[in-house]
Amino acid sequence: MAALLFDIETAPLPDAAGYLEPATAPANYKDPEKIASYIAEEQAKQLSKCALDLDLCRVIAIGVWCPDEAAPLDIDLCPDETEERAALQLFWHILRTFPQADLVGFNVIGFDLPVLMRRSLYLGLKYPKLVLNKYRPGRVVDIQQELSHQGLLKYRSQDFYCKRFGITVDDPVTEGAQIPTLAEAGEWGTIAAHCRADLYRLHGLAEKLGILQPKPAVELPDLDTVL
Repeated sequence: MAALLFDIETAPLPDAAGYLEPATAPANYKDPEKIASYIAEEQAKQLSKCALDLDLCRVIAIGVWCPDEAAPLDIDLCPDETEERAALQLFWHILRTFPQADLVGFNVIGFDLPVLMRRSLYLGLKYPKLVLNKYRPGRVVDIQQELSHQGLLKYRSQDFYCKRFGITVDDPVTEGAQIPTLAEAGEWGTIAAHCRADLYRLHGLAEKLGILQPKPAVELPDLDTVL
């Protein structure tokens, strides 16, 4: 099976705060300092969730592993909207380049693909209409849906399944929630490394599920025979 693996990273829109519901302190709060502190904390909590809201996030990295490639392509990083636009256009171009390839990812029906399409819509970009139905997914293979039997069983994270299957990948990021903070700090190399690590994890899971065939081990020649 030809498979195109992909993964994205997201962060809140720069002006996401302007779209949030105003935070208010409980009625029993009387101290102005406590009220201000409570409101600030609530706003921070709301903002922290925007990276997972398809209407309040932006794409900051797209990683793709094309069919028959030995390793993922370079990760497309998006420090600003111009770079995000270019990365989205390239992603849709790659999909059209491999029309027979299944699109493989983790939680891509519930998150990655809706975000890519919604961001393309907001940025005025054309994109292919994909079927995002977990029961009739078309060319989309969502490993999370496969492992949960289309939601009949408990949803678990990609990290959980990698641990259960013994898939280990070096990754400088321990939690995906760190990504928005890394973007604010300009740690783009770390974000790229994390996105690439996710692709390797995804590749390992796809092999375990038979979505991808493991590459045969290369037998090295016997040194005594060569010398």
